[in-house]
Amino acid sequence: KKILILSFITLSFSSAFANESRLKAWDMHNRLAGVPPVPGSNTISQMENAINANAGVTGLENAARIAIQSRYFYDVVLKNWIKPMTNRVKTKKVPLNDFVATMIGAIRDSDQVGKPFSRVLYGDLVYVGPSMGNQNFNFRRTSNDHYEEIEDRRLSLKDVLVERMQSQVNNTENSIQNASRNDVVNLLAGGRNGAAGVLSSRAAGEAYFSAGTNRRATRYLFMNFLCRDFEDMHDTTVPDFRVRKDVPRDPGGDSRVYKNSCVGCHAGQDSLGGAFAHYQWSNNRVSYSSGVQVKMNRDPSFSAGYQTTDDSWINLWATGQNASLGWQGVQQGNGASELGMMISKSRAFSSCMAKKVYKLVCIKSPGEEDEEFITSMAEELEQDNKYDMKNLFVKTTAKCIEDKYED
Repeated sequence: KKILILSFITLSFSSAFANESRLKAWDMHNRLAGVPPVPGSNTISQMENAINANAGVTGLENAARIAIQSRYFYDVVLKNWIKPMTNRVKTKKVPLNDFVATMIGAIRDSDQVGKPFSRVLYGDLVYVGPSMGNQNFNFRRTSNDHYEEIEDRRLSLKDVLVERMQSQVNNTENSIQNASRNDVVNLLAGGRNGAAGVLSSRAAGEAYFSAGTNRRATRYLFMNFLCRDFEDMHDTTVPDFRVRKDVPRDPGGDSRVYKNSCVGCHAGQDSLGGAFAHYQWSNNRVSYSSGVQVKMNRDPSFSAGYQTTDDSWINLWATGQNASLGWQGVQQGNGASELGMMISKSRAFSSCMAKKVYKLVCIKSPGEEDEEFITSMAEELEQDNKYDMKNLFVKTTAKCIEDKYED
């Protein structure tokens, strides 16, 4: 009887262990792929075996690497995660575009040597789809039809996206019969290259260069990639020598409002804004010029304010209270690409990516108890300049599943 009871307990324990491993596998797959496995596949069994083969987080990470191979990690989870970054209202109810495709492609390739994810903020790259046998769907900087067709045809973003140079003319058809269906423009002007990853993408141009004085471009760069709005950066001790002419120094007739409020954002913001001085949204595309766009110096409310004469910028937020963002390397430069490089080297960028991924796959914002994990993931992203986002997704998902089932 003792032997029978012991055998029953052992079998029950083994069954419970197996059931829990399978539950973990299902949970992990749903978080990373957003959909159940393809019917008839043995994905869940493979994940379950990986979990059982190695105890603790190692087994969970190995299982996550299986789940992340699903096309739906790219077609569903990543696509819907990135889309809100491409528009001012932060909605995912927009078509696939070059910003989203480039981010997805860069994440997919981030485990390859020499292709850190961080280059989406400064690299001369754009990810495009394949030839689809119809010149109406060529990649063109004056249209989003190419990407909308990829989405309409439900092509696998994991498989079809290829990297091209954003600055160059890009064709997706081998034979162009109609020149109007060709990509005939580029991002070169006056011997300079205006390509800056997603910062100079068509989608970003439509959203952030289409009106105003291009301040939106800097603001949404901070919001999307540093997890901070300008109000979070507010510091009235920053010198205001870069605040532009269109900012009144006595709003409402009271100069104290400027000194105690307006300058807190504008001093740092305008010191960086010159990076986008040569960009404009015109003729349904991003236009990059050799000179400063007129709108950068429009409507002077204060004639003694800063006159934008080039695309130079300086990070006046690198000292003082905002030094906590962990700025590294050169803190001044020219153009959007160099600004994107500076942003990507900050600890705030790495931490922001770690927090965003945590919120996505853990379905909650990280708390104080997760600070050590977020820091470790930020450090791992930066290690050897790899910025391997796939690894970040794997490790974060494993951590969330481990925490959930321990609780």
